[in-house]
Amino acid sequence: MGVGMRPTEAATTNVPGQSLPPHDKRAVFDQYWRTRDLPSADLRTRLRIEIVERFLGDRKGSLLDVGCGRGAVAARFAEAGYSVTALDISPLAIKMTERLHPAIKAAVLDLESEPLNGSFDAILCLEMLQQVRDPVAVLAKLRDALAPEGTLIVSLPNEFHLVRRLAILAGRVNFGGIEDTHIKLYTPAEQKRLIHACGLHVEESVSQSIIPPRWLGGWAHRMGNALAKLMPGLFSLSTIYGLTPE
Repeated sequence: MGVGMRPTEAATTNVPGQSLPPHDKRAVFDQYWRTRDLPSADLRTRLRIEIVERFLGDRKGSLLDVGCGRGAVAARFAEAGYSVTALDISPLAIKMTERLHPAIKAAVLDLESEPLNGSFDAILCLEMLQQVRDPVAVLAKLRDALAPEGTLIVSLPNEFHLVRRLAILAGRVNFGGIEDTHIKLYTPAEQKRLIHACGLHVEESVSQSIIPPRWLGGWAHRMGNALAKLMPGLFSLSTIYGLTPE
């Protein structure tokens, strides 16, 4: 696929967790966290936390972090005074999360097959919807778990940014495997279609630059953010959305 071509949006890839029963999916994501490039992932996580904090402002209350991973985000908001519930399909991830802060209520849950109980003032779903078979159903389930005046914050990756397009053009394609558990591959346009399909309104959004976080200082930081805002389809790695029900 050339750089000027329109990529297939929300494409489906063959990844280990796609058609497996819940107990096998849990094993897949346990392995994911055993093999993750943690230093790089942690830098991106810190940037997302800063954006989420800006979206939430001075609000407090109950907060649900779905797809909590190793718990860095959940721990940050528990420290800030939120009543935090953290969910993940990976038992290993939940064990990691429980070690970070004693106040976090952490549990293993498969959002695609198990009910979500409770109502929350804020729900975070960061870099998770690309890993489920039916993101519309999962996002709608999260919308329905919002308390009145609640906020849903979702982060979705842009799988067809400039670097990925150039890699595809050069014949380097690797959308599967244990290191990349993405089932749905999104563009910014498909992200917005998903949001609107679930009856949600975008209150605010921030696109994160494809420039690696270790480069984000001075002019590189400013240039990366400007390009991601101006042309997210080419220069954003992901976009974080602050959402409310329409």
